[in-house]
Amino acid sequence: MKLLTLMVVLLLTGMNPGTTRDERVFKKLFVLEGTWKMTTKRGAVCEEWKKVNEKHLQSRGYFLRGNDTITTERVSLTLNTDGSIYYTSTVEDQNNKQPIAFKLTSAEDTRFSFENPAHDFPKRIVYHLLNADSLHAFVDDGTETGKRQNFYYKKQ
Repeated sequence: MKLLTLMVVLLLTGMNPGTTRDERVFKKLFVLEGTWKMTTKRGAVCEEWKKVNEKHLQSRGYFLRGNDTITTERVSLTLNTDGSIYYTSTVEDQNNKQPIAFKLTSAEDTRFSFENPAHDFPKRIVYHLLNADSLHAFVDDGTETGKRQNFYYKKQ
């Protein structure tokens, strides 16, 4: 039932004639709203997404270990006035806490790829909604066979 509801929402957000293609693509990203969790041997990796407005989502990435919550990353997803969509990440212990922007380069149904070929690692960030409560995200070096880190989340 959740999958059917998700598909109807995705279909309806893509059919509003008063919106641009970029706005329709951005609205598909609203499916990220909520808390996503991946349990590991060392604790849980989580992403908590909130819709700020029609052109901005934000996320806090954190690690749960016992009673400790360690924030690891802050992300802004924005639809700019020129229609471009950016995933901007600020990682606590990298890049002198400076934000790094990744531009949306591909949006296919429930799979979104953001790239920054000038960045050392990652060069690409991909979110793929597998169903209403399962998300596969990964970061890689921009190639299909190179270095990759996978994240398999369940919606909480």
